[in-house]
Amino acid sequence: MKKLSRHIYTPTNLNQNLLRRLRANDSALVRIIFSSRNLGSQGVRILMESLQMNTKLNALDLSSNSIGPQGASAIALFLHHQMMISRSNSMEEGGIKTLILGDNSLCDEGVKAMAYVLENSLLESLWIDNNFIGARGLATLSDALQKNSRMRRLHLHSNSFQSVTPLIKCTFNKQSLNSVADSNHILTHIFLNCGYSYECEELEMILKMNRMGKMEARRKKIALFLEEDMGRLLQIDMDSKLLPMLLGILTNHCG
Repeated sequence: MKKLSRHIYTPTNLNQNLLRRLRANDSALVRIIFSSRNLGSQGVRILMESLQMNTKLNALDLSSNSIGPQGASAIALFLHHQMMISRSNSMEEGGIKTLILGDNSLCDEGVKAMAYVLENSLLESLWIDNNFIGARGLATLSDALQKNSRMRRLHLHSNSFQSVTPLIKCTFNKQSLNSVADSNHILTHIFLNCGYSYECEELEMILKMNRMGKMEARRKKIALFLEEDMGRLLQIDMDSKLLPMLLGILTNHCG
């Protein structure tokens, strides 16, 4: 195992000593770079089983390991278990926050396997670049992230989808006032190589609002939603939980 700097390790293989240290919750193993080690789905499953009770590992790079959809399923089970452990032990500071899965042939099936856990996981940064993710996979991912309250950085370079509309809907869903309020206001950075400049510009404008902070982003989006069509005010339920915020937004707007 090669040490790069304090608490960053690059194992040469999935050896028993490493697995033992991970099971023992070794505090020296905080970030592991396990890129291009030919793990496959079986190797990832073994690694995830060794991490079941680990709360010290903060970042894990599994890029270029050909894990495929089956490996994604193993990772999803681990992330779900990690979240359950965190809740039961009130240890939200522990667990993996950064997960790098680039170049692993996850495809839409792999994204689908992980979607349910991405609705509510401890992850704050996720790399899924170069994974043959198409329109269906992006839609599934975006639906899951709309409910996510932790993810801040998402890397999606070099995938197969041709539109970022699902990401726009995830972060600013204009279907109704409630859907705007319930949009994702946490995601601050999405990294793309997008050929649709207008869509990317719109998405970046939304992300800039998110970088103002959750509450300010929410207020800003609601104000923009109402400005686009003031007639929407007539459709508001006077018993709505959003009414105090709306009154504040309208007061500022009129002032």
